[in-house]
Amino acid sequence: MEWFEQLNWQDHIWTVSSVMSASVVLVSSMADRRRHNRASIDDVGFMPWTAITVFSVLATVLSAALAIKGL
Repeated sequence: MEWFEQLNWQDHIWTVSSVMSASVVLVSSMADRRRHNRASIDDVGFMPWTAITVFSVLATVLSAALAIKGL
């Protein structure tokens, strides 16, 4: 049996989800900061980095709460 088959992923799904959404928070906040500090005011872009950051923070908090609770 392989090592990844021995782990019980159902017990750690909320922890993995929390870590992945926290990484999305980091990437989107850096992109939003970069967008706000752009040199050319006309190069706005099309990604809603602020909304992505807010929703990924919400996902991080909810999945961390569920991971701590143990669901």
